[in-house]
Amino acid sequence: MLAIRRIRRMHILQYLVLGGLMLTLVLLTDHRLQTTNTRQNTALVVVLLLVLLVLVMGGIYLVFRRMRPNLRRPEAENLRIYQSVVLLRNSFLALVSLPPLLLYHLTSEWVNLLFFGVLLVALCVLTLPTERKFRRWLLT
Repeated sequence: MLAIRRIRRMHILQYLVLGGLMLTLVLLTDHRLQTTNTRQNTALVVVLLLVLLVLVMGGIYLVFRRMRPNLRRPEAENLRIYQSVVLLRNSFLALVSLPPLLLYHLTSEWVNLLFFGVLLVALCVLTLPTERKFRRWLLT
């Protein structure tokens, strides 16, 4: 199906752009905490980020509950809705990779940067749109 291939290309491009944008913004700011309380500050930032992430994901879940297919609609319209679902899901799933990137910013440990990259690639591969996933979404 030609439309699914187009959505798949958009999916991969979106992850590349989001990852590059987040990485560029963090690397360009390049200021690290130089205080003795770095561990306490880092722990507080991580906890606050996790709370924010849970709130954002809750909001996304509510939006996804509203975006439902309808078999009475034309196929092109259902494909547009599916593309919107994929775009929204990718945008907010990319936020899951933000905490390791911010940890890299605070601590400058390359392991966090590596984890950021691996997490983005894993999310991209695991959520790759296929015709089967589209049909399953259409029947929900």
